[in-house]
Amino acid sequence: MVAVPVRIVDGARGDDLLGASLSLAHTQLVGQLADETSLDARTMGTLGFAGALLAADLAAKDLLGAAWWALLIAIAAAAACCLRPALALGFDGAHDTDLGPDPAGFHAAFAGRPPREACEQLLADLGSAYSRNVRRCHAKQRALRGALVALMLGVLASAAVFSIDHHPTIGSPHEQRQAHI
Repeated sequence: MVAVPVRIVDGARGDDLLGASLSLAHTQLVGQLADETSLDARTMGTLGFAGALLAADLAAKDLLGAAWWALLIAIAAAAACCLRPALALGFDGAHDTDLGPDPAGFHAAFAGRPPREACEQLLADLGSAYSRNVRRCHAKQRALRGALVALMLGVLASAAVFSIDHHPTIGSPHEQRQAHI
């Protein structure tokens, strides 16, 4: 979406500032929506990766031995982090993204009023919408970071447990060299 500058033609200098402020509010709201959409896509991608990791872990269960379950903890933590914002659980995200006032309703409410009054109200409404959406975006960012950290730590911990738990099946280093010859 491209920000379209709002132009108020009244002749007064304050109208230029109001028009610039409306353009800025519009641009910020559009940018915020793009950021939120990107966060949603990255969260779903991380959730998909956690699902693929779960499938790989279960498929290699016999190969991994007793340590196969270690990765499940990280996968569960990452999935919980991803599902929380996706389902709008536990934070002020139960509402949809605020896009500002309904255009038809706004037009009906301000049709007979001075244009400056309508523009000032629109600026206030867009600013409020942006402020309400900020909490959602920050919660989604924290959840995505938490999921990535959980997966990273889980994979590293699982690798460490796996390397400690599994030792070569062939005895001494001399026997291992002989096996390769």
